[in-house]
Amino acid sequence: MVAGLCAIGAAVGFFAGLLGIGGGAIIVPLLAMLFEAQGLPKAQILHLAVGTGMASILFTSLSSMRAHAVRGAVRWIWRWR
Repeated sequence: MVAGLCAIGAAVGFFAGLLGIGGGAIIVPLLAMLFEAQGLPKAQILHLAVGTGMASILFTSLSSMRAHAVRGAVRWIWRWR
């Protein structure tokens, strides 16, 4: 299972970087196929795939925000105009 998740992560990262699309469009169907191959209940497969995809996107976006903040590219003080 860990090898499958690593392969999915590598493929999603490659295609998202190459094509400039959101990773969620690729990761959810791949995770659903992986979970189905593991024999998980069909009623829970899509919920698990979407939740796992959202969790990975959350950590990726937090990492990206931190990297931009370290370079001084984030304006933390924000006002309505």
